[in-house]
Amino acid sequence: MKKNRWVLGTAVWVAALSFAQQPADENEAAAKAKIEAQRTDGLIRVQPWVNVLGPDRLGVVWMTSLPADGVVEWTQAAGSEAGAWQKAWYSQDGLRQANGTVQRAVVRLDDPSKPVRLRAISRPIVQFGSNRVVFDGAVTSRTVTVSAPARGSGKVSFLVFNDIHSRSHLYPQLAPVAGAPVDFVVLNGDVLQDPPNEEEVAAHLLQPMAWFASQSTPCFFLRGNHETRGAHARHLKDYLLLPDGRYYAAMTLGSARILFLDSGEDKEDGHREYSGLVDFDAYIEEELAWLKLEIESEAFKRASWRVVVVHIPPHWRRTEGQVPLGMRRMCDRFAPLFDEGNVDVVISGHTHQAEVLEPCPDPGRGFRWPVFIGGAHPLEKATVIRVDASPETLKVVRYQSDGSVGAEWSKQR
Repeated sequence: MKKNRWVLGTAVWVAALSFAQQPADENEAAAKAKIEAQRTDGLIRVQPWVNVLGPDRLGVVWMTSLPADGVVEWTQAAGSEAGAWQKAWYSQDGLRQANGTVQRAVVRLDDPSKPVRLRAISRPIVQFGSNRVVFDGAVTSRTVTVSAPARGSGKVSFLVFNDIHSRSHLYPQLAPVAGAPVDFVVLNGDVLQDPPNEEEVAAHLLQPMAWFASQSTPCFFLRGNHETRGAHARHLKDYLLLPDGRYYAAMTLGSARILFLDSGEDKEDGHREYSGLVDFDAYIEEELAWLKLEIESEAFKRASWRVVVVHIPPHWRRTEGQVPLGMRRMCDRFAPLFDEGNVDVVISGHTHQAEVLEPCPDPGRGFRWPVFIGGAHPLEKATVIRVDASPETLKVVRYQSDGSVGAEWSKQR
């Protein structure tokens, strides 16, 4: 029998931040410096960032300052003598990626339960002829060690950040308050503010992901409504490796089946803000068709826990007049599928209001699961949500930026 436990609005203190006694501006400056350190001089323009593609696959991406090629050397061997490094790269339609400034590789792990050491290597392309390519000397990135996406014990732990809105210094300030190391982090939408160009994407998405990699943590990026806006929104996939090339996915990590969903825009397609250039109605229908198949899959049904991470929350407390299209779509179209699939918990953002929606007291309406909604900037209102799953227990904690626990919930089998 499953049991739930709630603790809301508590003031439980976790380990103090190392910068707790420093003035806020010094803390912010130190955090900014950590993110900016991922932007380097020379051929490697941004150090490698790592995307979770599944329990046994990682996507590695980095940027070069000149057109180049790229491979990743990686190993899961223990000790300082790592033995022979294996090589990985990215190819499509028979062609290995080359002659651009965004380099990729897909690493297929020998043992999904072990961490992996990796480093990226690129050669600038001096001349790209039809029969011969001339390279300059190879340059190697920093070596990083990242955790496996899930442990062999059936345990998995991850953090969720939302609504950073290009204030990338918040990551180093928030991450320490959530406790022990985790297997990966989710950037749950609106981490960018209507990206206008590559510089904005590099500064506030790619460099933060590279910082997480330097902290041994891979990432999963989910779009929010603000990543669908701006002149560079249509280029975001150029910098990412995504499962099946989509912004939504399902993965079994440890004992949990995790649904990473794309909630799309928050207004109707014909809204004047979009200038007639969006088509989310059709896109969401495709995603819903995929979701219906997913909740009928054996992988979904066999999982001990079913966790949804999505930017816009299914907010059942809001009245019809208070609910814009994006939230209404989550309530009317997605939520019934969550009920049908016996989802255990939903993690969201978007509202900039940290709260927990308990399951709806009217069973006839559905919404049979809690929704944890993260806060937003400034730092005093920002949050980080931690999820820990084992075969026996699922636990969600929302940490405030001062280290206190704003809300926690657990469920046992």
